[in-house]
Amino acid sequence: MEFFENLERGVYRKGLFDEEAERWAQELRNEGQGQDKLKSSQFRNYFHEFRRLEDTFDRYKREAGGDEALAWSRLTSQIELLRAKLAYGGRSNGGPLKKLHKFREKMDELLSDAKKSPKHFAAVMLFLEAVLAYFYGLEGKRGGEAPRSPEPQGRRY
Repeated sequence: MEFFENLERGVYRKGLFDEEAERWAQELRNEGQGQDKLKSSQFRNYFHEFRRLEDTFDRYKREAGGDEALAWSRLTSQIELLRAKLAYGGRSNGGPLKKLHKFREKMDELLSDAKKSPKHFAAVMLFLEAVLAYFYGLEGKRGGEAPRSPEPQGRRY
């Protein structure tokens, strides 16, 4: 996925956090039927795994005395591990994400993008936060219930 209009300057592509994020949320919300639909808690759990990676990166930078390159080289293995966890969740013998092909595909795409660089990782975090917010907003539209939104996360790059 292309996140940047200008990577060097950290300028994000127009429409990324609104139209694109809303489209992703709609696709995820529409996947599956009944018990096989993506639950908010499942999405939130993976979002929190991404957030944990972000916290780990910050810790690695502190431990490396601010050496972002060293911290990044340590974090990439953690990103790979989360990709493995995602695959395990989709296993054919009863994994909780077994029938959520679109969700697994999109999360895997984001993890692949996140591995490219610290700037890409930051973009993935912001994009995923936007998708989750739209996902929660769509929850209220489908069932007549009041929309819930995730707690604001407060991290900005």
